[in-house]
Formats: sequence, structure tokens, C-alpha cells
Amino acid sequence: MIKRIRRHVKDARFEDEREFDNRLVRLPIIKIEFDDNRARKSGKVFIQNSIKFDKKLEDMRIDSALEGYVSERQYLSKDRNWYIYEFYAVDSQKQLEIKSASDLIEWSNKTADDYALRLDERATVPFHHLGLVGQTGSGKSFFIQMLVEQVLSKKVNHELFIIDPKRTDVYQMAKRTVGNERTADKTNAIELVKQFHERMKKRQDELQDYFMSNRNKTYRDAGLPALILLIDEFGALRESWKTLAKKERDEVDSILSDVAFMGRQLGCILWVATQQMNAQTMPTAIREQLVMKVALGDSDEQTYRTLFSSGVDIPPVQFTAGQGIYSYPGLASADKPRLLIAPYCSFLN
Repeated sequence: MIKRIRRHVKDARFEDEREFDNRLVRLPIIKIEFDDNRARKSGKVFIQNSIKFDKKLEDMRIDSALEGYVSERQYLSKDRNWYIYEFYAVDSQKQLEIKSASDLIEWSNKTADDYALRLDERATVPFHHLGLVGQTGSGKSFFIQMLVEQVLSKKVNHELFIIDPKRTDVYQMAKRTVGNERTADKTNAIELVKQFHERMKKRQDELQDYFMSNRNKTYRDAGLPALILLIDEFGALRESWKTLAKKERDEVDSILSDVAFMGRQLGCILWVATQQMNAQTMPTAIREQLVMKVALGDSDEQTYRTLFSSGVDIPPVQFTAGQGIYSYPGLASADKPRLLIAPYCSFLN
């Protein structure tokens, strides 16, 4: 692969113009590292930076030189001595099928502990506030149900509070798994939000003494379960609240902002899913606290910019159901999200 990249770099006239007619051409140093030398499904190409090549490397796409692989994102190393191009194998875009709940749990447990979720073959993340967007047919509902199945399978008894205003598959699953008391539709959504807020304030009291004697610790260090408030179709739900008095609308927004701002250390996690995201569907105070961001299927530019960042770099890929992009600190930045290919949980049909 290195030889192929070097040939393409040479063809792109990276050498000094004065050297072009010479027999010896000086090219930048190129290295390749696979994330797993056995599987060789993903990795990084390192191309040495220099004053002469800096601008060309910044603008260069290397996909054509990666036979069987696709470049996912590029950036400078921390010391700025290397341009790094992350890549993945083309055949890794094939969606894994999981045929039973037990298979899902087995797959998840390979990389996730009791306070983490496995998103796809490459990404496993700790519980955190989640913003999820996806149009109809994007696989959003399947993705939510996959996450819920994982949470319920943990040895720690995490508590889920689930709101689905449209009473779709997520609502039916919630009724079956977490029960009526922690499941709501449009009519009793606000009641459940307030119930969750009270539970959060109780958790705050529970942890007050622990935090005083244990600096920089979280609910997990105290051995407590996570409390997760999942709201599906948040945009539609918030639209329905426009008929309420302004005081009541502001109260609900304030509660959700409180959960998003204070909840992480307490283990009170907010997951919001919607078809589109803009300033009207998602208040800024909540959106800014959504650390894990996922967009499934194809979305409009405004949704991408609102969810991730104004300068987000979207991979030039046409996404199908279950495919999309995500960002999470340490794995992928909001400016340069990574490809996500969630497994197809056929047993949920």
C-alpha cells in the first residue's frame, strides 16, 4: 500500500519542480499503522509534513491510492510533524446482522462494561448524554432499541425512563421492559420528566457526602446505577408543547437543561432523539451538553451543523439504514465525525 501511495504522491507532482527532470525524486516519508494487524479493517496513514508539502497535504485526498480502503478523515498530529489519514476497509461497511438478544449481549460484552455501550464494530463509549438524529427509514428506532437492550442486560440495574410521544416501537418496548410507571407518551410526558427530575434531586442528596470526601469522583465510583431519560421524537414532542402556557413550557425546558448540565456526574443521563435538529427543535442549553452525537441515514445540512458544529466535515458517503456518523471526545471530534455502521438487529422485527 505504501508503494501505491508513493506512486500517487509522485504523480501528483509533490516533488520540487526543479527535481522533476532528475532521476531521483524526494518524496515525504509515508508510514501505515493498522488498528489490528490481523483484521486489517482500519488504520492510519502517516505522511511527514514539511514547509514544502504542507499546503498540498492539507488539501490532498488519498482514497484513490487506498485500494480496498476508504479515507475517513485527516488531521495534523499534535506535534504537527505528520498528516494523519484515518481509513477503513470497504468491506467493513457491510452491516453486521444480529439475530437474537443473546447474540447482541454477547457482541456488546466483548468491548463494553456495565457503564458503556457498543455502537458498532469499532466504537464503544461510556454512558453519556446523547443526541441522535435520523429521518424515517434511517434505522433510528432500531438503534434506540439496541441501546436499550444493552442497558437492560447490564449486571448493574440501571433505571430507564422512556418517552415516545408517537407510541411507536420504542414505546411498546418500554412498556414491556421498564413498565408503565417509567414509560410515557405525549399525554403524560411532562409528568415523567418531572418524575425523573425529582429522582435526580434525590440522587444529588445521596451523593452529597460522598462527593465531599471523594474529589473528582462520579456516581460510578460510588457504585450507583445510571438513571437514563430517553425521549424519542423530541422535536415533535416539543412542538406539541406550544399549546401549553409559556410558564409551563419554560419549566420543562429548565428541567431538561438542568438534567443536561448537572446530570453527568450524578449519573442522570439524557438521551434525545429527533428527525431533524435546529434551534427550534432543540434548545441551545441542552444541545451544548450532548457529548455523544449520532446522525443516522442522510440528514440535511442544517441538522448536521446544529448537531455537530458549524464547520462539520461530512464524509462524501450515501448512508443507508443503520449507517451514519458520530462524534465522541477521544474518538471523533464534532468537526470531523467518524463513520458509524450499527448492527442490524433482525430479532427486533
